[in-house]
Amino acid sequence: KKVSAASSRAIIALTPPESTADEADANMLRQVLAIKALDEDFGKNGSHVVVELQDVDNRGLIEMVAPDTAEVIVNHDMIGRLMLQCARTPELAFVLDSMMGFEGSEFYFDTWPELHGCNFKEITVRFDDAIPVGFRNVDGDVRLNPADDDVYREGEEILVLAEDDDSYEPNAGTYSLEAGECNEGIDCPTLL
Repeated sequence: KKVSAASSRAIIALTPPESTADEADANMLRQVLAIKALDEDFGKNGSHVVVELQDVDNRGLIEMVAPDTAEVIVNHDMIGRLMLQCARTPELAFVLDSMMGFEGSEFYFDTWPELHGCNFKEITVRFDDAIPVGFRNVDGDVRLNPADDDVYREGEEILVLAEDDDSYEPNAGTYSLEAGECNEGIDCPTLL
């Protein structure tokens, strides 16, 4: 199938595995320049390019030619940092595997108009089978772990961690917002 780079919301540019680091990064720079040449307004409509680089020293080149369009990922640098953090905090490896692996829960964005006007604290108790972790606004910016009083507005999406994209929906909103308090008719577990 053919795709249109000029009309896409996102482009992922991966380095060829058989190239040296300098050749691969030069190829990525050419690809970003070619995308910018296709459409000067690319990136202004919320679209972006994720570019894989091999050498962290070349990151500035991509950021210079496409500052608002390209997001640079340096695999070796990122993996090295993650390995170091996992060695220092072994539990982090389990958390990363749970969040990034293909088994278990995954991240999903969805819109729930009935929750517009609710703050984040209220939204945290509105899903039985998902964990709300943030919002994405109309500009595409994601706010992770927003303040309790951060309000969910029309046009925004809720970011949740859930088993599947159709495995959750908002409940009736009968859960208490305070730990240790339960609404009438609900058995409250004892907190230790």
